[in-house]
Amino acid sequence: MNNRIKQNNLKTPFDIVENCSPLWKKIFAEAVRDPAELCRRLEISNEHVDLNSNFPMLVPEPFLQRIKPKDPLDPLLLQVLPRKEESAVNRDFTTDPLGENGHLSPEGTLSKYHGRSLIVTGKACSIHCRFCFRRHLPLPEIEENNISSGSGIHPEIIAVRFKADPTIHEVILSGGDPLMLSDRQLQDLIFHLDQVPGVRRIRIHTRMPIIIPQRLTEDLLSLLSNHKRYGKRAKMIVVLHVNHPNELDSGVSRSIEELMDSGCILLSQTVLLRQVNDSLPVLAELFERLIDLGVMPYYLHQLDRVAGAAHFEVSPEEGCDLITKLRRLLPGYAVPRYVREIPGEPGKVVLK
Repeated sequence: MNNRIKQNNLKTPFDIVENCSPLWKKIFAEAVRDPAELCRRLEISNEHVDLNSNFPMLVPEPFLQRIKPKDPLDPLLLQVLPRKEESAVNRDFTTDPLGENGHLSPEGTLSKYHGRSLIVTGKACSIHCRFCFRRHLPLPEIEENNISSGSGIHPEIIAVRFKADPTIHEVILSGGDPLMLSDRQLQDLIFHLDQVPGVRRIRIHTRMPIIIPQRLTEDLLSLLSNHKRYGKRAKMIVVLHVNHPNELDSGVSRSIEELMDSGCILLSQTVLLRQVNDSLPVLAELFERLIDLGVMPYYLHQLDRVAGAAHFEVSPEEGCDLITKLRRLLPGYAVPRYVREIPGEPGKVVLK
């Protein structure tokens, strides 16, 4: 890294000098947002593409480079290209499948599970997955081309709220993608959370190291570090959202290794998706590669029934059959729990 900060110059893990214009922000700003342009780049027909979707397309170059040209069924392409199937009406697929709408506090927190609280850090993501369960959820705005302008959350207020609730021992950063915040914003948020006596773990759910691995600057890695010499109390856990082995190219693999070196606990979550990863060979390769990179497969999610994503659904029976077969192929620690989220339940429901 050009802007290496020597550890012996750090007074605390939060005394971080932020780059004026980090490369990852430039990559994000130059992401492909026009479905017609994406089709031209990949030399595929746009006949079945929704060129004017209400949920806009967003595909950064590092992810685009992993998509196979001239293949309209490429599993990475299917995750990001708006298709006309999204407009199909299905009464079982709603705009708020997890019942979150109306439960988001003014400071951006969701208390869904005992002992844990979730912070929705904003609506900006590094990529727009077509199956996103929050694609319709109204959230505080973050301008996607001006993401340094602010997160819409107030760490001081959140910390006061958590200090008043001694039952909270884990905080989950969600979004959007928490790593769309600037280093300075993350620094401020993590600093305040780390001052809450009851908080023992801070868990970050992110797709950023998979989509734009350049986001893992040395500054950010120092901020996330679990090394005791940095003085943080709470343990840092990073949950990576990855759905297909083709997402794990050499750049992504290096970013994951850097996260490992920082001392973070690394887990993964995967959404089971029709035509993307609903096959035994694909899932087996994905989970084995994650284990080889030091990432423990945590969850295989049944698709949340969000409006516009019905064409991605795999039946729970098929999913259970895949998990049974995976257990015969892989060591137990390489097989994630197959779960679905049901509104009102105290935690994820394991499908058997």
